Amino acid sequence: MIEGIKGDNIEAWWPLVQEYLISALKYSLGEYSIGDIKSACKSKNMQLWVEMGKKVEGACVTKINQYPQKKVLVVLLAGGEIFGDRNFQLIEESEGLLTRFAKEKNCDYIQLFGRRGWIKKMNKLNYDHSRVVLTKEID
Repeated sequence: MIEGIKGDNIEAWWPLVQEYLISALKYSLGEYSIGDIKSACKSKNMQLWVEMGKKVEGACVTKINQYPQKKVLVVLLAGGEIFGDRNFQLIEESEGLLTRFAKEKNCDYIQLFGRRGWIKKMNKLNYDHSRVVLTKEID
């Protein structure tokens, strides 16, 4: 079962999720450090979600971006055992909860950043592969 962790409880949950989030950060462009993520979750600028089974099986972090015309729930990080191929049911459950949260917050979209391997999984949940994000680091 996935559940949102309130900002006041981040410190207690952090040792159980940090490894999963560090693993996910390896695929980022370095926009955030693990410390940045923790601070933003504690201050409620980002949201921490934890997948619980008999133990913590995964975690993800979201952020609500308010643009001039749209409000978007962005899934920034997702890591852990939950996100393996054999656990698609858990991914569906997580996505359902995030969709409800996005609706509560009046978001227009959910945006997910991830590896190419996410395309096939998320297509099953009606996410479109509408564009590829390319990046170039300027030295």
